[in-house]
Amino acid sequence: MANRTSGLQKSFVIHAVVYAVVVGGLVVLNQRVSPDRDWSLIVAWGWGIGLAAHGAVWLLYGRGKP
Repeated sequence: MANRTSGLQKSFVIHAVVYAVVVGGLVVLNQRVSPDRDWSLIVAWGWGIGLAAHGAVWLLYGRGKP
């Protein structure tokens, strides 16, 4: 159980870091290329839903009682 918990936590942290780096880069790119349209927010919203689901799985199953 401990291995599964640490694996879920590690995968969630990696997912969150990659999300932050990519979305941050897209926001910068969006502001430089087309500041009149906020298309990067669509990506942030969609990927954020997936990240939230990943976090919910970690909270519900990864932190369960042994």
